[in-house]
Amino acid sequence: MRKNDKKQTEPTFLKIIYFDEAAAQDYLDITNGGRLDWSKEDNRKRMAEILTEIEAQAKGGFNILNFIKGSLAGNVDAKASGEVSKLFDSTIKNTLLTDYIKEAYKDKRVKKFVKSGVYAPENSISLYKMYSSYLTVVPKAQMPIDMEKLNDALLGERGYYGMLLKTEDTPSSVLRFNINAFKNNYNLADLSKMELVYYGIKVGICKETELTIDKEFDFQKKKAEVTAESILDGDTQSHNEELDVYDIVLAGVEA
Repeated sequence: MRKNDKKQTEPTFLKIIYFDEAAAQDYLDITNGGRLDWSKEDNRKRMAEILTEIEAQAKGGFNILNFIKGSLAGNVDAKASGEVSKLFDSTIKNTLLTDYIKEAYKDKRVKKFVKSGVYAPENSISLYKMYSSYLTVVPKAQMPIDMEKLNDALLGERGYYGMLLKTEDTPSSVLRFNINAFKNNYNLADLSKMELVYYGIKVGICKETELTIDKEFDFQKKKAEVTAESILDGDTQSHNEELDVYDIVLAGVEA
């Protein structure tokens, strides 16, 4: 990975496609042994930098300390308070992102998949998810079933969707994406058209056959099924090998 000139400790990302903020915060909490202690001098300096950045973004002679005093006294209107809250929220999120990149980049426990595309496994929930939004465009009167109810039944409260790496001729990894962590209106289908860098944490294992819709809720451990067709095709072993499952925290375009 290329590094920037800032102490050579982290890579430079030109665009962030996906960032699971909750997972990143959990990771940093664990790495730091808990939430940041703002009583420490280094962290106080960082907070001062954050507040200075908010002042700079607000412009117009805005002073954060006067704003806080005004808020406590009830002298700040709702519009001004809302605008500053948005600035504070975006600044904190940017800090979370840069902190995560810096820590995860040097952590060997965080798996890095470099410049790869991904695709949905055949007959998988992920593939159905990518097509489901297009199916709802067809008028209900022309559909033999209610697509909205079918989507609810199949997708329900599902949060994560698995994808395979294009760089792996024989799949060995499953990358799972939190559907709510996409940035700038990107979605699951967009990933298949991109070559990105992915940061993930291994969370388990599965077989490729277990990614299909008909095996989605099959939790029973079964012996590998060997048929005459599979032996002739020579694909028995590849489809029954265990794949490492990674929950992706960050995906983006690296410089």
